[in-house]
Amino acid sequence: MQYHTNSATFELPPQLKDKSMHMFVVREDGPSEFSVVITHADVPPEESLSDFGDRLQKELGRALPRFQLRGLKDCQVGGSPAIELAYSWRKDSNFMHQRQAVVLVGGPAPGSRQAMLIAATSPESFTDEWNAAFDSLLASMTLRNPLSASAAAPKREIVAATEPYTFALSARRRSLHVYANQGEACRKTDPREVELDAWAFFDAAGNRLQAHFTAPNSYDPGLRNTGMYQLAAHPDPEATTLLDNLHLAAIYDPPQDIPNLPHLGAVRSFLEQQVG
Repeated sequence: MQYHTNSATFELPPQLKDKSMHMFVVREDGPSEFSVVITHADVPPEESLSDFGDRLQKELGRALPRFQLRGLKDCQVGGSPAIELAYSWRKDSNFMHQRQAVVLVGGPAPGSRQAMLIAATSPESFTDEWNAAFDSLLASMTLRNPLSASAAAPKREIVAATEPYTFALSARRRSLHVYANQGEACRKTDPREVELDAWAFFDAAGNRLQAHFTAPNSYDPGLRNTGMYQLAAHPDPEATTLLDNLHLAAIYDPPQDIPNLPHLGAVRSFLEQQVG
């Protein structure tokens, strides 16, 4: 793999992992009252920025004595979503203070992701000068390998449905319906509305389904025949799930023959159990 630094380009042996670090200090000698360090960490495909932030907090809490999280907020780095943590910990007889921004970027391997961590540290509470310096650094940053929205999102594992239920969500009516199986869902929804994407279908695990017409709708005034369609797995593995869209349902039609789904709260719990 060809590796790039500010000063050179070279072939990096595949056995070696990049653990490079950039450090910027105020003083040449002795402790610095303000410093900035930039590092990278690998991010698993299924992990989101928020998940990484939660994991980072736990790791910091285990590694740093008297760790105290003092702030957590969303921000941007180089136009990409980021989070910032502010915290302190005890080192010898003093408390150290740190602000750390985290943004996801493209990794060295095609399709991989990394977290870029930009941490500013001071042995005293941050002054207005050091806060302004760190804010200015973050605002000036341009990412060389930013992630697209789809690449930034965690890769969702498709979970097989354990029940035959089929959910149908009407965008126009904001209503959610549960059917015993896909065939019933197809029979009880208007094919013309389905053709206009007015319905979204999901299996019992909440995975998106796609309608495929086996007979087209007829719009001839003399015929007015409705078409026929079948449901199949959606071709896009990143298609939004029913859990992602459940907030759009204002009306719920509880099924007579599925007693364990009497209300929307039960539907949410059921879906979370399927995914879990």
